Parts: sequence; structure tokens; C-alpha cells
Amino acid sequence: MGKGVTMPPEASSGRVDGGRVAERNPGSRQIGKMRSDGTVRKSKGYEPLSMGLPLVVALNCMDDCRAEAEALEGVAVVEHVGLAQVGEGKIEAAVAVLVQSLAYLPRAAQRRLQPWQLILSLGCADKAVDSGLASDLGLQLLHVDSGRSEEVADTAMALILGLLRRTPALAAQAGASAGWLGALPAACRGMRRCRGQVLGIIGTSASACALATRCLSFKMRVIYLDTEEERDGDRRHRRAFPPLVKKSENLKELLSLSDVVSLHCPLTNETVQIINAETIKYIKPGALLVNTSSSHLLDDCALKEALIEGTLAGCALDGVEGPQWLEAWVREMPNVLILPKSADYSEEVWAEIRAKAVSVLRSFLLEGVVPANAASDDEDSQRDSLWQDDRQEKIDKEGITRIKDGEQRSGKRALVAAGGWTQWLM
Repeated sequence: MGKGVTMPPEASSGRVDGGRVAERNPGSRQIGKMRSDGTVRKSKGYEPLSMGLPLVVALNCMDDCRAEAEALEGVAVVEHVGLAQVGEGKIEAAVAVLVQSLAYLPRAAQRRLQPWQLILSLGCADKAVDSGLASDLGLQLLHVDSGRSEEVADTAMALILGLLRRTPALAAQAGASAGWLGALPAACRGMRRCRGQVLGIIGTSASACALATRCLSFKMRVIYLDTEEERDGDRRHRRAFPPLVKKSENLKELLSLSDVVSLHCPLTNETVQIINAETIKYIKPGALLVNTSSSHLLDDCALKEALIEGTLAGCALDGVEGPQWLEAWVREMPNVLILPKSADYSEEVWAEIRAKAVSVLRSFLLEGVVPANAASDDEDSQRDSLWQDDRQEKIDKEGITRIKDGEQRSGKRALVAAGGWTQWLM
């Protein structure tokens, strides 16, 4: 039982057969001694593999990997690596690495990622940035995601109701009993009924259609503007609104008619700051604004001025950028709701993403292939990414796999380990 456990100097990669490493790089090194009870005594600076299984590490996407460890039992060892453990050699020893976003990884962790590793990005909010960074670092990145249009629509509906019914402001005064007996509290002034309000939707994404359906159930009138109608005649991702939803001819018309404006369009050269000082002039006085898309769709200075002057009665934003929103008095305005970029999250979506990642890992480790459907199937995110970065090619509906040189190709790719390096075979 005094045999040492070995791994390749670059990583623990090898041809995987039945969940165990069938071949190893001849140039391996000893990293620990096997005790009589079957456990391994670690050598300093290395994390040994359990029972000769390949290592999968999770960095900034999850702290609790028990579900993944159970699902991959007998196939791989799954461990979370925290910031304090970056220098322990676990990242370099892994055959696959789970991250949420490469851009948010510390540079110390980025430098330890290897070109032959399979990097899975779970639910990244900005896929174009991560893909570009992966290309710059020479990494093989695969996005794993799930459709989130229902979550975005649920959040947008909740924000609309919160602004119309002033629920956040009223909840903040729930402890004050004065005025509730016979007198109407001042905080209730400005509350509106949903019925008859006009919702103007900018964009034709899946979340836009889902929100329209919800608002119709509240007896609201719904109009929309197609911001991509003239773009190369590309209608692959066009959605059909319910029959009662009417199309607006231009932005000026939509803004002038809408009591509530909700943004659901991708960020393009044409939609950057689509709501600005000029377009705000056409907004119906006292209207409400909801944005669950990119914060770059708004001119934050113009929006702040409209709130101060009363042109806008309120706004709700899923994530903000820039110093305009760091001022405490703006955040404390009762008619301003700001979420921490959480509109597309739900426990169900996160469970789907994690399950999909496990499926990809099993296919990669047991069969040596990455399925074509392993990439993001979030159609709203695909629409956004089509125009975000010139380096990013058009996304295939069936799925994409990014390789080291930044190209995108679909279909199954065989992966074989040779001399500690993983190569892509068409």
C-alpha cells in the first residue's frame, strides 16, 4: 500500500474509459502516499485525485458541489476551489473547470487555466466578453445556459406592479400606523390600477412576448416596437405576440402612447442609449420605465434628470452602471427600484444549468466528445450576442463549441488526450 498516486505534470488528463483514467502521460510525478486505510496523504501544493479519477474544479460559480459530485461519482472528483486555494495547484490539475464568468475571475486564477482544459461557463451574463477573453487567453470555452425568458418576464411584471401599486414604498412604511384609521396615507397617492394602462414594449424577444401575455391578463393594453425589423431581413428569432398586441410604427409613437415602457431589445449600434435626452421628450408625462435588458440602452444622466423633473413618475432597473446611480439619494427615491442584475435568475433555471453541465462533463469524460446541444439555448441571450462583438460569429440555433482560435463550429467534436494536451478533432 506504499504506492504513490501519480498524475501528468500538466494535468490529470488521459483517455477515460468507464469513468477511470485508462492512460496517463508517461512523464508523471508522485503527489502523495497511499495510507493503509486507502486515503492519500497529500504532498504540499497538490491536490491528489481520488482513486485515479480526473479532477473537475468549480471556481466562482458555486460553493456547494455535492450535487455534481454525486452525479459524477465514479467518473470524476468534483471540488470547489476558493480564492484562498488558487495557489494550491488544483486548477492546473483539473481536466475541466466550471466558472460563471471568466471576466470576474481574479487574474491569478485566469493565469492558471490551461489551453487543453474544458472550461464550462455556467449562465454567464455577458457571453461575448467571456468568449473574447477566452480567445485572448487561448482557452476552450463552452457556454452552458438555459432559457430564461419566463424569469425575465416574471421580474418585469413584478417591477411594473411594484411601480403601479407603490408596494415597495408602502412596505417601507408598514410599521407606521398613523393615518391608516380613516385617513388615506400620503404614500398611497399615485397608486394606479393595472386595467386600462398602456404597456409599450421595445423589442420582440421571447421575454417581451411572455410579458405581453401577462399584462393582457391584467387587462392592460399592449403595444410593441420591433427594433430589428430592417436588419438584413433576419427573422430567425422573431416572436409572435398575442393577437391583441398592436404594433407601433416608430419609437416616438410608442413613447407618446405608453403609460409603462419596458425594454426587451438586444444591445446593438442602433439601440445604444435608445432612451436618451432626445427620446425622453416624447415620453408620456408621468409614465413609468422598466429595463430588464442591458443598462447601456439608457442614457443614465437623461433618465436621472427626467426623474428629478417629474417627466417620469418612476423607473425600475435590473442592474445599473455608472456613478449616476451610486448616489444614495437616487437609490432612496421611493419611485426608483434597482435590482442587482437578477431578473433572469430562478432556482429552477440554475438547477437546469447545473444538470446540463453534468451531462456535458459525463459526455466529455466518458465518451470524449462535447455534444452539439451543450451550448446555451437561451434564445434571448443569443439575440443579444449576435450584435455585441465583431469577433463573435453568428450563433447556431442547435449549439456552438468554441475552440482555441476563437472559431465557432457546430456538431460533435471528438477530444483525445495526447502528451497532456487535448486536441480538437473534427
